[in-house]
Amino acid sequence: MSRIERVNTEVHRALSNILSNELRDPRITGLITIVKTEVSADLSHAKVFITILAKNEKQKQNTFNILKNSEGYIRKSLANKLNMRLTPQIHFFLDNTFDEAQKMEELIDSLNIPQEE
Repeated sequence: MSRIERVNTEVHRALSNILSNELRDPRITGLITIVKTEVSADLSHAKVFITILAKNEKQKQNTFNILKNSEGYIRKSLANKLNMRLTPQIHFFLDNTFDEAQKMEELIDSLNIPQEE
């Protein structure tokens, strides 16, 4: 396992812990899942791809905006958890793979193809 892969794993693990245990904002609704983290080669930036399961699109976008505004706090918490000289700047991105898969499943179900026995 390369150094970048180890750092990605550690950043992913620490961010999961921070989001589930330390970030206590009552405005955050729904379930936040970290899908993937990509730390740059110079360790200065980390792209964090997340999925937010919320009741509607407005709550999802609101939760995402709160996370974007909390990047500084999250970075500070990350610095306390990681034993690294540099703590990467966090950049959140919405991963819509789950939503698109759900839409595809609904389209397939709407075809009403009889199942073979």
